[in-house]
Amino acid sequence: MRMMQQQQSSGGWNKVQMQDGVMLATYIERPTVEGDGKSDGEGPWPVIVSRTPYPMARASWLQAARMWAGHGYVFVLQECRGTGDSEGEWQPFRHERADGLDTLQWIVGQSWCNGRIATYGSSYHGTLQWSMAGALPEEVKTMYIAFAGIHRYAQHYMNGMFRHDIYTVWALGNSGAEIDHGDFGALYRQALAARPHLEMDEQVLGTQLPWYREWITEVDPASPYWTEGFWAELKEMPRRVTVPLLMVAGWYDHNLQSGTWSYASLPETIRQKSCLLIGPWVHTESTSGDLAYPGHDIWGARQVRAALAWFDHHLKDRPLPVELAPGTVQTYAIREDRWIGWQGMPTATKTQTWYLAVGDAPAHPLVSDPPMAGQLSYVYDPGDPVPTRGGAALMHYLTGDTAAAPPSSVRQEPPGTRADVLSFVSEPLGEELRIAGPVKVWVEVATDADDTAFTAQLIEQCPDGSAYHIRDGITSLRWRSDQASTYSSEERVVVAIELWPIVWLLRPGSRLRLDVSSSNFPAYHAHSNQAGPWAAQTTSRAATQTVYTAGLSRIELPLSPITP
Repeated sequence: MRMMQQQQSSGGWNKVQMQDGVMLATYIERPTVEGDGKSDGEGPWPVIVSRTPYPMARASWLQAARMWAGHGYVFVLQECRGTGDSEGEWQPFRHERADGLDTLQWIVGQSWCNGRIATYGSSYHGTLQWSMAGALPEEVKTMYIAFAGIHRYAQHYMNGMFRHDIYTVWALGNSGAEIDHGDFGALYRQALAARPHLEMDEQVLGTQLPWYREWITEVDPASPYWTEGFWAELKEMPRRVTVPLLMVAGWYDHNLQSGTWSYASLPETIRQKSCLLIGPWVHTESTSGDLAYPGHDIWGARQVRAALAWFDHHLKDRPLPVELAPGTVQTYAIREDRWIGWQGMPTATKTQTWYLAVGDAPAHPLVSDPPMAGQLSYVYDPGDPVPTRGGAALMHYLTGDTAAAPPSSVRQEPPGTRADVLSFVSEPLGEELRIAGPVKVWVEVATDADDTAFTAQLIEQCPDGSAYHIRDGITSLRWRSDQASTYSSEERVVVAIELWPIVWLLRPGSRLRLDVSSSNFPAYHAHSNQAGPWAAQTTSRAATQTVYTAGLSRIELPLSPITP
């Protein structure tokens, strides 16, 4: 048993000492009246614990603590080392495993704990839970992990392209530097424009952020930075889980892919006791964008009713609702407007292939049979990148900046709006098609640069002409398929872009559309069209990009049957 000390208080905030002597601010909310009538002071009770690095959200967390106490749980909230009123130095992720395990051991020894504990939280709070998953005390009976993942390289990069919007805005907001939050949008845009980006921290904040510099320079997925130490250990944590999990993910959250990998990596015996919910949500655990999602909110705001039902089952032995059946993945089908339960991840029973062809601009054909050989070209200028319109690789919108790129499924510009975007559009569909799983895109390309990027965006174009984002992806030539690759100017190569999984109903009369370009900014950094580390570059050049349509350029849709 780890020995730690508590500075006693009559309630509310306390200080809990870690093994190295650092004191962490810890809030404790006990039940006032439990569901079965047991009053305050007659514990012990089951305990829900969460840890946070975000003191700016303290008020909402204390409100949540009162809510959980009202349902008969002790709620423990701890501010991470170096944040809020906790002592120590703030270094993202570095101390979270040890501090979390120390705190759980301290809770086990408290008189108000009845020996049944759950961990709870989303985003960073979820990653903290993953970091402890392989060494939980036996008193921890379950975990609720939402909007979080364990594959950190894949969360930071897609085929060598840095998720600029997410991690740059997070770095600014969690730098510890004194900044003017009233003009945060201007600061963010200054950070995006900093050259070389490696020096953004000093140019914009006047200080160095070593951890951010590591993120933007470690582009190689095989680097020891990702394959050794904490990030490598985190990636293995799902395989070490010994308690049932309720996991929650959003189709338009930047942690979706990593979250689904986490679920798939659970031991089979644990996965059969766990449940995964995937809704049409963004990182705020709510909806956004230009589509409606009727019935998405069956679990209430931030899915708190699902968490309550799960905790009541595992900590109070109450029955689970069928919508949280162990061993299932419950997904919201977009445009079908209903929830569908699957045994495991959504899987296709067949695939359908569409080919890129050359036709009359601005909308080239997307056809069901391999076309004649052809080619199309455009000029990509990094100084004028294609602006992000929707998707999951975004976070700046959380700041409330009206100029932020909008997340989720948003309405798209018509074909031909930009000369550096090629649109391929099918004939109207004659039947409903349900996409279920990851969409795969292959494009045969060439460029007159030494390195560059190519993007793919899948869109539903409705009979009235409106068009909505389904999925997007990107790749550099240097790191295509997340592998180190060589490229020579004008060389023809086939790039593969696997778009994140989705469950989406394409309706009769709609058209399938694929937009191909070379930038999606600021979701991803604007490739300079030069070889070498992107964050160290100070200049860029325009490049002529060529797309070939001889049958190798195609889309593969994963389809599942539509049942009543």
